[in-house]
Amino acid sequence: MAVCLDYQQVYYRRRVKVVPLKYQIFAALALLLALSVKVWIKTNITDMGYQLAKERQHMIDLDMQRRELELKLSVVTRPDELSRLAKQRLGLQALNPKQARKLSY
Repeated sequence: MAVCLDYQQVYYRRRVKVVPLKYQIFAALALLLALSVKVWIKTNITDMGYQLAKERQHMIDLDMQRRELELKLSVVTRPDELSRLAKQRLGLQALNPKQARKLSY
């Protein structure tokens, strides 16, 4: 029983360490600031993720537009299409061999 009483006396005599109020307020403000910065960073990361997804979609759209334009270019520059447009719009006809002249220098 003596051991038990000594144990109680040691803890009974122990001083309670009191932290001044200004240190408590400073610690609370530091914690609040740290949490605010963490939330701000997470918000920025989320916004950048949305912006990245938007830019990726824009890149895909531009790539599809480029492919469509390349297809149109290949259709327009086909020899049969060029000859059809030359006849239709300009009134040109196929070259007659009698019309061709050979030039020599």
